[in-house]
Amino acid sequence: MNTGKSVARRAYLIPIACLLVVSCSLDYGEALAEELGEDVPDSILYGFQHTVVENGKPRFRLEADLAENFQVTGRTRLTGVRFSEFNAGGGLVAEGTADSAVFFPDTETAELTGSVSFRRESDGLAVNSGYLKWDGEARLLTSRSDTLTTLRDGDGSRLSGAGFQADAARRSFSFDKGADGSFRGGGE
Repeated sequence: MNTGKSVARRAYLIPIACLLVVSCSLDYGEALAEELGEDVPDSILYGFQHTVVENGKPRFRLEADLAENFQVTGRTRLTGVRFSEFNAGGGLVAEGTADSAVFFPDTETAELTGSVSFRRESDGLAVNSGYLKWDGEARLLTSRSDTLTTLRDGDGSRLSGAGFQADAARRSFSFDKGADGSFRGGGE
């Protein structure tokens, strides 16, 4: 038994092992993100909720059964979507649902797909579509030119058409591909 050589070898290997461990990095963030690509989420959340708060009151709430976050592209893919808009006092202005959505938190832009519907509380206006895009910066709500969108008002009015566009700032809407239905204008 030559224990002197064995102890010397161990004493020699310990500093080398320490150097190897110290030189290794456990931060694989960028490398892993590049390796995973744009279609693999960085995180998956169940029971997702995103609330925009102004002056201590909620202004907009976005909820989903499932949220997949993609940091590289700055988007969140949502499934089983519910959304609500509130006035400055915290009262409900509008609410809706969608089968799925892609949400861009930096611009508050969302693309809603599947069975999309929402209802405005003040006048009962309901919107149903297969696709709607909300541009948070321009405050525009648009559908695709080949997607049927239907508007129903609390007074019995109904309009359907493709190429829907609503401008929230101007409080106006249009259908680029024509519309069908009836509109009952208010008046005295």
